[in-house]
Amino acid sequence: MKKLLTLLLTLLVASNALFGQKFLDLEEPDQNGKMHKLSEYVGKGNWVLVDFWASWCNPCKAEMPNVVAAYKKYHAKGFEIVGLSFDRDKEAWVKAIKDWDMPWIHLSDLKYWQSIAAQTYTVTGIPDNLLISPDGTIVARGLRGRALEAKLAEIFK
Repeated sequence: MKKLLTLLLTLLVASNALFGQKFLDLEEPDQNGKMHKLSEYVGKGNWVLVDFWASWCNPCKAEMPNVVAAYKKYHAKGFEIVGLSFDRDKEAWVKAIKDWDMPWIHLSDLKYWQSIAAQTYTVTGIPDNLLISPDGTIVARGLRGRALEAKLAEIFK
């Protein structure tokens, strides 16, 4: 029991440690192999959801309609998404992007849990995400379903 509590406390501290801090830059390739930095999209005046997901993740697939709906509703108002995939199979990754109707930028180093995204942002489970303000400050993590919609509705009143 003590080990479990220690693990939970460690995860809670790690996930909250970024709130109020500037985002951490990283670089990964897109579906065509072209390298992109997160800083190309974040801190440029738009609200950005950095979405951690994978094609093999059933909870990700279940959550994606909420993310797609948020994108469609708020994109024109200054909301962007950058998908950081934990895939290792490029074909499955690219197919999911198309099949799940995700029209935003997608990056992946195809290194599964050893990805630079997992290491940089202490991602221990997916789906997960970070909501980053227009100036590049992390303001929320793990917004799903109604919580994502409520936060965006508050921002884009």
